[in-house]
Amino acid sequence: MSELVEPRAPESEPSFEEAQAQSSVARGWLNGDFADQVSYPVSYSGEPITFVVTGHPPATATAVVDVFKPSFKVLETMSRGKIKVEEHWGASRHRDRDGVAALNDGRSHFAPIYSGWDSKAYKLVQGLQLPGLFPNSEAATLVSEQLYDKYFRADVERQGILMGRMKASGAYHIFSMAPVRSRDDFKGLRVGTTEGVEADVMRALGATPVSLSSLEMNPALSEGRIDAMHLADGSAEVFGIGKVARYRTALSLVRQNLEFGMSKAAWTALPPDLKTIVDAWLRAEAQAETQVFYRVAGARARDRFKAGGMQFVELNVAEFGKVFDATRSVVDAFAAGEEAEGRPARAMLRDIADAVEELHGKTPNDLMRDAILNPVRGINR
Repeated sequence: MSELVEPRAPESEPSFEEAQAQSSVARGWLNGDFADQVSYPVSYSGEPITFVVTGHPPATATAVVDVFKPSFKVLETMSRGKIKVEEHWGASRHRDRDGVAALNDGRSHFAPIYSGWDSKAYKLVQGLQLPGLFPNSEAATLVSEQLYDKYFRADVERQGILMGRMKASGAYHIFSMAPVRSRDDFKGLRVGTTEGVEADVMRALGATPVSLSSLEMNPALSEGRIDAMHLADGSAEVFGIGKVARYRTALSLVRQNLEFGMSKAAWTALPPDLKTIVDAWLRAEAQAETQVFYRVAGARARDRFKAGGMQFVELNVAEFGKVFDATRSVVDAFAAGEEAEGRPARAMLRDIADAVEELHGKTPNDLMRDAILNPVRGINR
């Protein structure tokens, strides 16, 4: 019997104006509006500590300009100027997939360690990509952080690093050169993906997954080495897929967890009061990023795609049901495989379902307030 929930059509996608209203608390936090409402005591009196952040998006990317940079100002305010952020973007400090090495050798203190890039290193967390688990990225981000200590910590820390923050992406869709209108249209389609569950979902649909890093996507689609990219709207704009693809098929089966790791040495060197501040900042940053980048920037990206002539395809109910049903085997295989290796996949899926149910009725603004006022604790003890 499948572990999967019953198939449901993708949620309605908000307009840009609706997305702005739904994320007003997140945007307020990034603007520094909560600095006087939520403060943490700072007893550290030494020289400011430099916090090195590295990433592969360009410095002009929406996520960097609209989220990371303003969030760093919030961190400096929260720490009373005792933490200063040094930024390196565009894979200028290290290659996109070398985050673990950079965190261990000191090139970075906070860097991408995406579990979708290394399915062998991160086992149970691959389950966060399974179809049908989460209604939106906001709930997925919170639940992944709530369950980090119970299910995901070991795979991260055995690499010599710590977790910075979990963060779910927006739902992934098909950006293609030819229209994908039915279950049969997936057969033989060469689709750019990450490794692991996402690739398994494409195989279950009859497509051929092609593992690509973020910076490899655009050239592969532009040069015809793949027929489509499987990606969230905001990411499709950042990496130029929206300027290449001619069609977008709403799929909403998979969302990635795009983790940023933390240097164990850098974390250990922080005084206790600054650890508390960094921990609280990370929880709010995770929720703000998923809201402002995937909800707001995703809506803006869709407007730009349409303005650029991209055609939007919606699967009808019958075809979506066929597509969803085809992925049930992926969930069953994941659960069985993990259980055979002694990892509690079925318990994790039940805990995810329970946690999502507890969040029923909470809006993105509600979840952002919770992240600011009552953040998840214990990710790094």
